[in-house]
Amino acid sequence: MVWQRQTEVRGLRVVSSEQTRISFIRLKRIGTESITGEPMKEYSAILDVFSREGYEMYSSIVSAAQWGNRQIAENYLERYWLSFAEYQHTWKQVQDRVFINQEAGLPAMIFSPGYEVQASPGGCLFVQEELARLQECTQAISEKFLFVIENTFGERVKEPIFRMKFPAGICWDELTGGNFASSILLEMPHKEYFVFGESGTWGKYVANDYEFPLDILGFKPEVATVFGNRFKLSEAEEHEIAQVLPPAYSYRAPHER
Repeated sequence: MVWQRQTEVRGLRVVSSEQTRISFIRLKRIGTESITGEPMKEYSAILDVFSREGYEMYSSIVSAAQWGNRQIAENYLERYWLSFAEYQHTWKQVQDRVFINQEAGLPAMIFSPGYEVQASPGGCLFVQEELARLQECTQAISEKFLFVIENTFGERVKEPIFRMKFPAGICWDELTGGNFASSILLEMPHKEYFVFGESGTWGKYVANDYEFPLDILGFKPEVATVFGNRFKLSEAEEHEIAQVLPPAYSYRAPHER
């Protein structure tokens, strides 16, 4: 289910040059101000769209009765939203070092040359136990942040997208405490994400829960022991993953690396 947010402008009638100027100003302001006249925030569309009834069907962490609390969701996004300016100026270049073929997504190879790749069953951004293992890794290499950037597939995604900057040590209750904002981020099955830290030595691609329900972890050789040991799969899991992993990844068991 994909919701598209559209804005319509009605009742603008040009009868003089002065009114033309005023109308032009009003048109420029559409999309930058809310209906209350306050400046629009980058995440306003997330609040407008995902607070609606119907989206709670995806959630296991927010009940239907609690769904739609805009104040909780907005406070959450205010704390952890990554601004477009900071992203473009500082962190997009790190993302581009780690990931390639970003607009294509799977089944193309997502990780740049030089990264070892290990896949596991996935389909959602994080589950509690997997986040804890990832945080053990980020603590071991002294990462301060976890960046979560939704894949727009070259701006082809039409619904509101997430761009987040979390403290690397964020607890599960805090991560899931944003009402519908955290539920959509963590549980919406068709969303795909790039996850990485400031060092650029590792990354995780979260594919959707339909065609390729996979988490694909990539890491540089200098941190391979840290990540490889904590995300080691059993032989049965390796065999299962090998059946669905795209050919570009030519899956290898840890002892074959």
